[in-house]
Amino acid sequence: MFDFRQEAEQVLDKAIAFRRDFHMHPETSCNEFRTADIVAKYLESLGIDVYRHFAGKLPSVVGVLRGCCPGPTVALRADMDALRFQELSDLPYRSTVDGVMHACGHDCHTASLMCAAEVLAKHRSELRGNVKFIFEPAEEDIGGARLMIENGVLENPHVDAIFGLHVENAYQTGSICICNGEMQAASDRLVIKIKGKSVHGAFPHLGIDAIMIASHFLVTLQTMMAREKDTFEHAIITFGQISGGTARNIVCDEVILNGICRTLNPATRELLNRRIDEILQGITQAFHGSYEFDRQMSFPALICNSELTNHVKSAAEKVIGSQNIQTMPHAVLGCESFAYFSEKVPGSYFWLGSGNVEKQIDMPLHTPCFDIDESCMITAIAMHASIVYNYLNSTEMK
Repeated sequence: MFDFRQEAEQVLDKAIAFRRDFHMHPETSCNEFRTADIVAKYLESLGIDVYRHFAGKLPSVVGVLRGCCPGPTVALRADMDALRFQELSDLPYRSTVDGVMHACGHDCHTASLMCAAEVLAKHRSELRGNVKFIFEPAEEDIGGARLMIENGVLENPHVDAIFGLHVENAYQTGSICICNGEMQAASDRLVIKIKGKSVHGAFPHLGIDAIMIASHFLVTLQTMMAREKDTFEHAIITFGQISGGTARNIVCDEVILNGICRTLNPATRELLNRRIDEILQGITQAFHGSYEFDRQMSFPALICNSELTNHVKSAAEKVIGSQNIQTMPHAVLGCESFAYFSEKVPGSYFWLGSGNVEKQIDMPLHTPCFDIDESCMITAIAMHASIVYNYLNSTEMK
């Protein structure tokens, strides 16, 4: 067995250089062209076959490393996009793009997978199968995974298993957190337009108050969540935006609600969306209004395959030791486009510890001063390499 941790340490400086370059030049979803070009050129320099078409017009990169002999194909995935945040840190490698920053660690994901590809390329003669390195665009927006799957990224050769990771400052650098089963939620974007009739506020009986209808809907909906949803099924409905009205003395004729529905169970997901529509219908009819309901289905729930999660744990025991492996006590209602991949083929995903209390690196994801302890990339690179090598060379996984 190779010492992948030692090999990861040898490429850490390169990983840091890539990560800082990406951090200084962040690109928003669907616009990761510079990042994708750097990734593609680097993989090509390693003798890895590179393909750029799997996301259609969006920038994406897929590298295929073919081993010494036929066997299964294992995929590793990283996301490339940044967020529309103004970075407020004073880091020497802070974002140079106004209003855009890597506040979710995708710069680390991309750089780590690039260097893992270098480590694995050195061992191609020992790999009994193939490795696909998938660099996904638009994870924070439309989920580039969906487009890549539609364009055949999981075929030719067919992917038998896929793995991914995400930085998390709640866990110390040098540790990981794994999950068996439900890990992250399915997501629906909810856009609701409630229509009434506008009149002067002194004569409300002549109009239909859309604000009043919206208020009844919101209260009734949360009552439904408390009384109809199975208490043991994790789910939330949140409306974070509400807009309507033109003046303080005019009865509002239209209210727009923007929200989300997050669920883990597919049956619960459909139940809640059906009940939203039924409640809207009943309340708007009662007050003589009308409505439009646009359910925009987004990511599916992320379910980790138990067998593959055990494989991740086994790899981690060799890389960081069993004392540095944690297990999630329950799922979270955030969402992740890796779920598109794991919905189609067996997959497992884990949190990569990237926090360091002593260095005061503890800011949560999606905040304007987010940063990571870059030594976490040693764990990321070594884990990627160990997971792949063990999978392709283990008779138990075939």
